[in-house]
Amino acid sequence: MKVLLAKTAGFCPGVKKALERVLELARSGRPVYTLGPLVHNAQVLEMLEEKGVHAVASLSEVPDKGGILVLRAHGVSPELEKEARSRGVAVFDATCPLVKNAQRAISKHKEQGFTTVIVGDAGHAEVVGLQGWAGKDSFVVSGPEEAAKLPRIEKAHVVAQTTQEAEVFEKTVEVVRKKSGQTVVSNTVCKPSLERQEETARLARSADMVIVVGSRTSANTARLAAVCRRLCANVVQIETESELDEASVKAAKSVAITAGASTPAWVTDRVKDWVQSMRAGRV
Repeated sequence: MKVLLAKTAGFCPGVKKALERVLELARSGRPVYTLGPLVHNAQVLEMLEEKGVHAVASLSEVPDKGGILVLRAHGVSPELEKEARSRGVAVFDATCPLVKNAQRAISKHKEQGFTTVIVGDAGHAEVVGLQGWAGKDSFVVSGPEEAAKLPRIEKAHVVAQTTQEAEVFEKTVEVVRKKSGQTVVSNTVCKPSLERQEETARLARSADMVIVVGSRTSANTARLAAVCRRLCANVVQIETESELDEASVKAAKSVAITAGASTPAWVTDRVKDWVQSMRAGRV
């Protein structure tokens, strides 16, 4: 009756660092605002709100120039950052360093005349920010199927949303190569995401049930669930333990638990404790 928790479950280094710095800013006594949710997790956002950190949808919603505006872990376009700094409010950049690497790669190749192809989720905060660095002539594709519909590109620079599936990125690159005269690839899939995907796949192959913990607005959590569903017949994606079905949890011979990069440890631990207690018949 095994219950296995993935070692890579939970906060990635970029999210952890961003959260620590924002909590540090909150203790300064100045009002703190994040441009969009700091991370895609309702439990974290609720905790931040309780500590005086408020998510705003636009710069016009920052009422106090004496406050601190945080650029979230997903990053923003250079135009939006410039506008934020021009408003006279203190700006703290909490962009994940690995997202910064992708931004720099895009900027460098754009100057050399390359057209950017971003392999990721259109409309996702990180991808929107990367598009800002890539310019209006860039493309966003979710995978090889969409890449096959691209027009001819003379000089293509392919980058990945940092939490993209490595296999999807590699297959998409091969399609882009056939659509372009010259192709340069910047594999910006971050190492923590890759390690999380690989460990999750190993657990999913051997488990009777996989529980993926994370927000439904989290792209990397959705990808983990997709990886699991290809390898295990019984996969559930939840935000909290209250969504779990008692009978399913008790029926499985082995249960594996993993979590997205923006899922705090306290949420994952609650899920694990609930599952263990339920299987032991103590709840």
